[in-house]
Amino acid sequence: MGKLEYINKRLFFYVIICGIGSIVYGWEVASFGKQFGMYYFDPKAKAFLETDDKTFREMIITPSFTVGSICGAIVVLYLMDNIGRIKSLRIGSIIYLIGSLIQVFGGNVLLLCIGRFIAGIASGIALCLCPLYIAEVAPKQIRGTLGIVNALGLQVGMLLASLHDTLCLKLITKNMTAQWKVALGGLLIPAVFFVILVWFLPETPRYLLMKNKDDRALKNLAKIREKGDCHPAVVEEFNEMNTRLKVELSEGMVTWGEMFRTKNILYRVIVVCLLQMLHMLVGVNAIGYYSTQIYSKYLGISLAQYGAWLTVLNNLISFLLTLPAMKYIENFGRKPILKWGAFLLGICMIGIFAMCLLVDTTNNKAFGWICVVIMYCFTIIYGWSWSSVVFVFQAEVFPIRMRAKANCLGSIAQCIGSIMVTSPMTTIMKYLKYYTFLIFAAFCFISFIFASVCIRETKGLSLEEMEHLYGSSKTPAEKKLEQDLKEKKIRNNVEA
Repeated sequence: MGKLEYINKRLFFYVIICGIGSIVYGWEVASFGKQFGMYYFDPKAKAFLETDDKTFREMIITPSFTVGSICGAIVVLYLMDNIGRIKSLRIGSIIYLIGSLIQVFGGNVLLLCIGRFIAGIASGIALCLCPLYIAEVAPKQIRGTLGIVNALGLQVGMLLASLHDTLCLKLITKNMTAQWKVALGGLLIPAVFFVILVWFLPETPRYLLMKNKDDRALKNLAKIREKGDCHPAVVEEFNEMNTRLKVELSEGMVTWGEMFRTKNILYRVIVVCLLQMLHMLVGVNAIGYYSTQIYSKYLGISLAQYGAWLTVLNNLISFLLTLPAMKYIENFGRKPILKWGAFLLGICMIGIFAMCLLVDTTNNKAFGWICVVIMYCFTIIYGWSWSSVVFVFQAEVFPIRMRAKANCLGSIAQCIGSIMVTSPMTTIMKYLKYYTFLIFAAFCFISFIFASVCIRETKGLSLEEMEHLYGSSKTPAEKKLEQDLKEKKIRNNVEA
């Protein structure tokens, strides 16, 4: 059976809605509207020049969104298992719309920071829940393939934001206030779509089973699979899901104390948190946020002539060449993609450093253009590997009784890694210049070693089978209960 046979129109529609949640995040990250107050327009030079306090403002405005994301990850921890995945996403979509409106109509740096903080809360909710929702509704045969939709959504958001902002720069040239207002106004485009479409999502069958709403869980599973609730394939999947979840939940939800006392649980949490931090420390945000500074300061490329369009082209190529990852993630597996992706990212970082050094010593701009190509290669490899796989791995590796807490901690770790990169980046590059890329190269090779040693393959396993991947913590009584439930399942199937 080919992969396409596991996908139907309804499942595809639900996954795309979750992808819009990632578009929201990508648009916010890539929008130049956050640079409000860092530049002023000089009529004589006919160009934007940096303000004297640009570095200080950048250290405040840029992380405000990420700090909000940490708060959102903490908030969703208490929402997703209490009110459900869908209600939590709906709340997040409304919060994001409010944050976007404050940014657009605020008019000063303080309100911009407040708006970005509120939007960050919503993005923290979406980043936790969208990959998890896809993992819980997707058939195990294509869970990785569909999980990449989150990475694609991020790429689409960054592409649309850079294109929108570039058009604002090129078409609105006389009224600078209107220019950044319209640029920020673009944030409302994905926000409105998301706040409308999220109401079409059904609750996941696994959450309903966790709440002992078995009949509704069966109906939702049948709806997602576009089959009747008596269809043999639906009944078989439901029985397997129900059996394993009841066994898993027989000991109750994992408490914070149990999480830190149980070796195999704690190990998985540590692995995911380190994976998410390395996800940021490989330097993708440094390339994304500061690409225009790299072009102008280190490569001698004219920003007025090429800068904005180079960013658009970078995001376009990244999106188009991330698409093949949807086909190959289930063939190659998660571990090889993470491992060799990190290695190639490290090679790219060394290449970027080398080209910047050659431009600086020879003043030959040809090396600058070679560096641009290497930066594009970095973005493509990142989209193919770490951007695509990290959230898939985090969403699938934890059993349902600890999924909320573990995903929350993983998302917080990602945000901490992002702050570690973005907040001091301007200051570090001011003193270390292009030698900064050697630091990121070192983190890439650390990520290669980490993925080789600590990541275990999850390809082809059901979510309920992940408990055995890093060693089971089941007691003898729990194992006996599992066996009894399996025997009861067989008897029920025979009677049916």
